Amino acid sequence: MAAHNIKVKLSNIAALLSGSLQGEDIEITGFCTPENQVEGAICIISTKQFLQYAKEGSAAAYIVTEGLNIETDKPLVIVKDARPALVKILSYIYPAEPVTQYISKFAAIDESSSIAEPCYIDNFVSIGKNVTIGKNTKIHANVVIGDNVVIGENCIIYPNVTVYENITIGCNVIIHAGAVLGADGFGFIPGENPTKIPQKGTVIIHDFVEIGANACIDRATIGSTEIGFGTKLDDLVMVGHNTHLGRACLIASQVGFSGSIKAGDFIVAGGQVGFADHISIASGSMFGGQSGVPSSIDKKGMYLGSPCMEFGKFAKSHAVFQELPALKRRVKDLGK
Repeated sequence: MAAHNIKVKLSNIAALLSGSLQGEDIEITGFCTPENQVEGAICIISTKQFLQYAKEGSAAAYIVTEGLNIETDKPLVIVKDARPALVKILSYIYPAEPVTQYISKFAAIDESSSIAEPCYIDNFVSIGKNVTIGKNTKIHANVVIGDNVVIGENCIIYPNVTVYENITIGCNVIIHAGAVLGADGFGFIPGENPTKIPQKGTVIIHDFVEIGANACIDRATIGSTEIGFGTKLDDLVMVGHNTHLGRACLIASQVGFSGSIKAGDFIVAGGQVGFADHISIASGSMFGGQSGVPSSIDKKGMYLGSPCMEFGKFAKSHAVFQELPALKRRVKDLGK
C-alpha cells in the first residue's frame, strides 16, 4: 500500500516518532504491512511474531520496537514502542484532507437548519428541520438526517447513513456507511397481535465515538440510549433501546446489546457476543467471541462461553468436556 507521489526521509520519520535512525537516510514512498511488503515503503515490526517478515521482506526500511533483534540489512527507525508509532506514521504519510466549504446543489436542506462553515455536504443529502451541524463536518452522499438533530464539529458521516429525528451526536464522531441511529426500539407487549410500545426517547452519541458500517443504535422508549466518550463499535453491532455504553469500550462485529443494559467503561467484547436485557456490566470486563451474557457481571474479569463464566473456570470446564466421550465409554464398560 504505497502512497503516490510521497517521498519522506527516514530522518524525518525518526524525528516524528522520537526514535533513532540506524542505517542510510533514504526516502520512503509509503507504508506497508509485514505480511504484504512493498518496495520503497516502510514497515512496522512491533513484536517478536513479526520478526520473520523482516528477514526476506521487500520493504525499503523498518520501524522497530526497541530491544527486538531484527535480522536485516535495511535501514531501521528504532522507537520505544512501534505500535503507537503506527498511528503517527499513517497520519504523517496519509494526512487527512481539510474540510472545504461545499454544499451540493442536489442536497435538500430545510431553511430552518444551521450549518457552520466550513462543512462538506455531498449529493442527495437530506437534512430536516431545525438541524444544527458544527464546523469541519463532512457528510457524504445519500445521508438522511431527521428533524431536530444536533451534530458536533469535526464529524464524518459516510454514505447512506440514516439519523432519525431528535438525535444528538457529539464532536469528532465517525459514522460509517449504512449505519442507522434512532430507529424504534424493539418494544412490544406479547399477544395474538403484539402491541407496539411507542418509542419516544432519544439517542446520544458522545465525542470521539466511531460507529461501524450497518450498525444499528435504537432510540430509547423514554429517556436515552447512549454511547460513551471514545467508544468504538465495529460493523453490524446492535445496541438496543435504553442501553448505556460507557467510555472507551471496544465492541467487535455482530455483538448484540439488548435493551436497558448499563455497561461500564473500557469493556471489550469479541465478535457475536450477546448481552441479555436489563443487566449491568462491570467496567473493564472482557468477553470472548460468541459468549452469551444472561445476567449481570459485577466483577471485572475475562469471560467466555455461553452462558459465560470466568475464563479460568471455562478452561477447566472445557477440558472436562473434551474428556466426556472417553468417560462415557468407561461408564458403559462398567455397566457391562
